[in-house]
Amino acid sequence: MSERLAHAVFRARPSPAGLCLASCALVALAACAESESDSTRLAVADPATLPVDQRTFSDLTDFVQGYWRTPIPLQGPAPEGFNPLEASFEPSTCGTCHPKQYEDWQTTIHSAAYSPGLAGQLVNWERDSYANVRVCLACHTPLSEQSAQVPDTAGQLVGNPYFDRSLRDQGMVCAGCHFRAWRKYGPPRRDGSLEPSPEGSPHGGVTRTPFFEDSRFCKGCHQFQQPAANGKPLENTYEEWRNSKYPVLEMQCQNCHMPDRRHLWRGIHDSTMVAGGVTIELVQARAGEPVTLRVTNSGTGHRFPTYVTPEVRVRIDFLDADWQPLPGGNVVLIARKVAAGAGGWQELSDTRLPPDSTATLTAEPGPDARYARGRVIVLPSNFYEAVFEGMLSGALSDTSRALIAQAHRRASSSAYSIFDDTLRIR
Repeated sequence: MSERLAHAVFRARPSPAGLCLASCALVALAACAESESDSTRLAVADPATLPVDQRTFSDLTDFVQGYWRTPIPLQGPAPEGFNPLEASFEPSTCGTCHPKQYEDWQTTIHSAAYSPGLAGQLVNWERDSYANVRVCLACHTPLSEQSAQVPDTAGQLVGNPYFDRSLRDQGMVCAGCHFRAWRKYGPPRRDGSLEPSPEGSPHGGVTRTPFFEDSRFCKGCHQFQQPAANGKPLENTYEEWRNSKYPVLEMQCQNCHMPDRRHLWRGIHDSTMVAGGVTIELVQARAGEPVTLRVTNSGTGHRFPTYVTPEVRVRIDFLDADWQPLPGGNVVLIARKVAAGAGGWQELSDTRLPPDSTATLTAEPGPDARYARGRVIVLPSNFYEAVFEGMLSGALSDTSRALIAQAHRRASSSAYSIFDDTLRIR
């Protein structure tokens, strides 16, 4: 800690498009509250009985209206003439020609979207409630090839002959964003042109569209409709961005979460990303007067934080002349607190920061205080830590318990600090 007399300011590089966090099954769990009974012990279907995706997309309207129909329908058999690389859904196979994108993807929450916390819950539903499992998989593992059951031509769930368990375990894979009916889709060329791939290009080339650089691309998984606690969807990220200044500034989600087209998608679990979205000040007007710690949402294009799982703690503690902490402490929480009850999801409180707004904590030093320590601590998985702890106290299968215990350990060790500084106050 550094000793400073009157003013401590932390101003990190802004990240205007914000922190489109993506990665929780909370809404799916809510949607799954009413379960259906459909045994998973089903004979594997004849592929001929399964509807196969025949869709094509051309103009932007096509993409906006239909690209993110999830679960993404089965691709079906690979086109005649495709070699094993072209006929693979494996991210590592994509990495053969796209090594940098694959390397980035491996570091992301997208690659871990089928997390122990999710798997530990879904395993309890797989036998009797697979329709509900598919609600969760729609975003976490959106390809139908990642689902053990798929609807047949009559709409009944049947065993999926194309199911790939390894692919499911890899979460949000390259194909989830780029494959539809074996056609490959991607962003415009670097110069903005939509020139098609040359004849004879691998996997039939790529259809280029500005949709991949549009925030509406992210909306499919990062904007919920229901459930809506207190009239606000549990995840409202796209609408928060749409109602901010950033669309006018032509700042899309991808500008911050995919800088220079990097496949990074950093969010609330990344301290550098989070610190870059806020400005933090620890100030005192004059010696002996109250100390103020301010956190301003100066660089995210949505509320800070945007989802209901994190908690941000803004804290001032006073120290004596020997730098020892004095009793007490002053804390402000920045978070949205929700709870599920018999009537559905309820909002208990919402102190999150809209873009350009500030949370302020002011504390009065006692007579023995000589220093003020200001901290801002982020708990990205605060909600889940409590959920998993509750699950572990109940009855679980051995498989579920092992997965939930792993998830609880991760959640309980995920906190980090984005600000820790000290002022001499008298």
